[in-house]
Amino acid sequence: MIAAAIVLVPLAVAVALLLAPRRAVHLPLAVLGVVATLVLALFADGPAGRLDVPWIPTIGAWIALDATGAGGALLRVAALVMLPTVLWAALRVDRHAHRFLAALLATLAGVAGIFLARDLVLFYVFWDLTLLPGLALLGGWGLAHRRAALVKYLMYAVAGSFVMLLALLALRPLSGAAGYRFEELLAATPQLDPLTQAWLFGAFMFAFAVKLPIFPLHAWLVDVNEQNHPSGAADVAGTLYKLGGFGLFAWALPLLPDGATLLAPLGLALGAFTAVYAMAIATRHTHLKRVLAYFSISHMGIVAVGLFSLHLAGQSGAMALLAAQMVTTSGLFLVAGMLHARRGSFELDAFGGLAKAAPAFAAVSLLVLFGGIGVPGLANFPGEFLAVLGAFAASPLAATLAVMAAIGAGAFGVNLFQRLFQGEAKGAPTRDLSPLEVAVLVPIVAATLWLGIAPAANLTAFEAEAAAGLAAAPPPVVLELAEGGAR
Repeated sequence: MIAAAIVLVPLAVAVALLLAPRRAVHLPLAVLGVVATLVLALFADGPAGRLDVPWIPTIGAWIALDATGAGGALLRVAALVMLPTVLWAALRVDRHAHRFLAALLATLAGVAGIFLARDLVLFYVFWDLTLLPGLALLGGWGLAHRRAALVKYLMYAVAGSFVMLLALLALRPLSGAAGYRFEELLAATPQLDPLTQAWLFGAFMFAFAVKLPIFPLHAWLVDVNEQNHPSGAADVAGTLYKLGGFGLFAWALPLLPDGATLLAPLGLALGAFTAVYAMAIATRHTHLKRVLAYFSISHMGIVAVGLFSLHLAGQSGAMALLAAQMVTTSGLFLVAGMLHARRGSFELDAFGGLAKAAPAFAAVSLLVLFGGIGVPGLANFPGEFLAVLGAFAASPLAATLAVMAAIGAGAFGVNLFQRLFQGEAKGAPTRDLSPLEVAVLVPIVAATLWLGIAPAANLTAFEAEAAAGLAAAPPPVVLELAEGGAR
């Protein structure tokens, strides 16, 4: 029953926040909900971490949840990141803060459902439901051009969900699977002919590419980040929901191995191009949140390269990088919110020289930024290294482009820190970290160090699930993208 409680507790707290009349109880209630979710995820082991009961017998759908595998590992990271997010949101959101916090808790509940679902229909329901709090955060607390960003986001999301629904509806009848649980599908779908698998995999690939996101389905994210609430808290919720990589890892790749093999060259090409293209674009923007959005998209390109390598190291590294991105990208958006609180702007020209008056803030920001650019010993490095290592076995060219993007990220990170914190001071002297800001950043720093120094526990879960999925796949081919085919 712990698996069910992991989803129901944050959802119940979200409802309680909407009904709670007293402002004084909003923050304690939100923190309690996140902490309870994290504690439950930490202790979800053995049979207590699984749930498997009939739901819609006529179509073979079950309420099947499993908190003991790769999804459980990612959920623990997501819950840890949400803890400082609710603290910061409670401080920075003035209008209807309890509703904002409720949307954050609802996001956590939906993300938990996506990570834990082991029935494809249930996964799809959580996938769609989690769209609602994201739209609420953007529409209710966004900036002046939020409506245009919301419409763009909705168009991309609905298109992806519709294509996924078509693939879902076709998967069981075509394969003859007994039901929609993962084990039932895995017993049948790999037996489909390669062309049918390719069509089905292409549909899932399109749907999940929207929420990675990778080129050319990435444009919605940049506008959403720019128009979200200036605190950065809503951007953290969006970062947690970039789960297309997990969808590919947990569902499409293991269930449709021949289709994955046929379309892997396309996935490698798009992932490698995204990594380089987005990093190049990030260096040209002057709006901090747009810069961070493209920075994140570049890393999602590396995630795609690792996944489509069809290699154990590449796929487990991609999931490790996804977990690290939850921490470092979320931390950078929270730092951006703190910078906005000091200068009232996201334009890079408004900053400079902040380290003189706020040395502690500069030091913490540098550590989180170094975690994001893959400095060894910090969060992103193990996942980036393994994702690229696996990619070299499939396509040396794609791997080389991913390495170039990672090197570019290093130069980008140093330059960004210099523009924000070094050089001549601009504007009035700023304050250093407040006690509440310290409380917000400590979990981010701890997670950045934890994922970099001790990645073995999470990697074990990712490797076990990747190995099980790859067992159904044919031997990978070596691809040379420059020559346009296999060799």
